Amino acid sequence: MRPAAPNTADGPYPPGHPVFDPFWARVNEAGVPVIVHAGDSGYSANGYSRKQGLRTDFKGGGGPSVTMLWTMERPIFDFLASLILDRLFERFPNVRVVSVENGSEFLGDLFRKLRSVGRKIPGLFPEDPVETFKRHVWINPFWEDDLAEVVDLMGSDRVVFGSDRPHIEGLPAPRDYESELEPFDERTKAMIMGGNARELNTPRPN
Repeated sequence: MRPAAPNTADGPYPPGHPVFDPFWARVNEAGVPVIVHAGDSGYSANGYSRKQGLRTDFKGGGGPSVTMLWTMERPIFDFLASLILDRLFERFPNVRVVSVENGSEFLGDLFRKLRSVGRKIPGLFPEDPVETFKRHVWINPFWEDDLAEVVDLMGSDRVVFGSDRPHIEGLPAPRDYESELEPFDERTKAMIMGGNARELNTPRPN
């Protein structure tokens, strides 16, 4: 699915809203992961685009714009944060969510803000919201992202490789990404390059 609030006959709702519990219940029962892939999430381009969304046909004829700063990061930040804030994983503890082609630079800020909300509203979360996040979410970073930072934040068992070939976001030769893993031990390399994805592709019923 795209990182956005799904539309209904009554308008958009957060993805973790109870109105969608029948969907999440089936996912929870099946034990299959839900992939959240970058797409047009309907966010305003603040005047930079002729059409709202992720398009880049700027009135100025192209070039840098504010859309380059958050077209990937903001939608997935909001989507994953809403799952935690709506306490989806309490209701459906078997649900696994994988963020694909959304990058990973948002993680540090998201974790800080989740913990800040937890401190400001005691009792909002039954546990550290970041620990809930790391138990249920997997991240596919862009090749430009700091992989060591992503592993430090998420743990090596929650990071998955993805090439996006032949799109421009990936490397011309996908296995060139292996050079990014040189600082890690062989077990971690194997997990990121395939082991974690293999586990995700294995249904995990209760």
